[in-house]
Amino acid sequence: MLKRIFIFALAVVLTLSLASISLAHPGKLDANGGHYDKETGEYHYHKGPNALESFEVRRNTVYKAKVERVVDGDTAIISFIFDDGSKYLKERVRFLGVNTPETVHPNKPVEYYGKEASNFTKSELTEKTVWLQTDVEVKDRYGRMLAYVWMKEPSKKDLDDEDAIREYMFNAKLLLDGYAQLMTVQPNSRYSNLFVHFQREARQENRGLWGKDPD
Repeated sequence: MLKRIFIFALAVVLTLSLASISLAHPGKLDANGGHYDKETGEYHYHKGPNALESFEVRRNTVYKAKVERVVDGDTAIISFIFDDGSKYLKERVRFLGVNTPETVHPNKPVEYYGKEASNFTKSELTEKTVWLQTDVEVKDRYGRMLAYVWMKEPSKKDLDDEDAIREYMFNAKLLLDGYAQLMTVQPNSRYSNLFVHFQREARQENRGLWGKDPD
């Protein structure tokens, strides 16, 4: 009798376990390392915390993303967006080739024209869909992703077209409108020559931070 009870209890446990596994992993993982839950319809990942092991940012590549929050004029928090509409893996992104005046540095006061630059980036990028283009080095020493930020998806031609860069690349807009100064950190120098020209243009036209001397 006891043996039959034990066998029955074991069968119940196994059945419940299999049901639990079925709900947690309904089907194979896709190329992004995740799947849709049949019960909730939610999309989630199983390859490490936030699926870090299933996604690697590569050099000279463009990624679709959503700007979750702007930190200051040249830094934002983003989430990558995949073709199925799912989002994951939040990253702090430092915009390449530019440097806006400090507003949130723990050891520095708010710098001249910093609030204007920060407010401009917030107004232009907050909760917007963007495309992040990497260069040779994808992370800096602080672990931040490094990228050129496009306001629309760039074609292969756009990546080397000055008119497209002027109109749609946010890094270029920061320089052209005088919200940032040029800052090239090797080996990320794909647009350095063009950015030198953009900064010179802003200075000659007295735009933004070049318009007047700080108080």
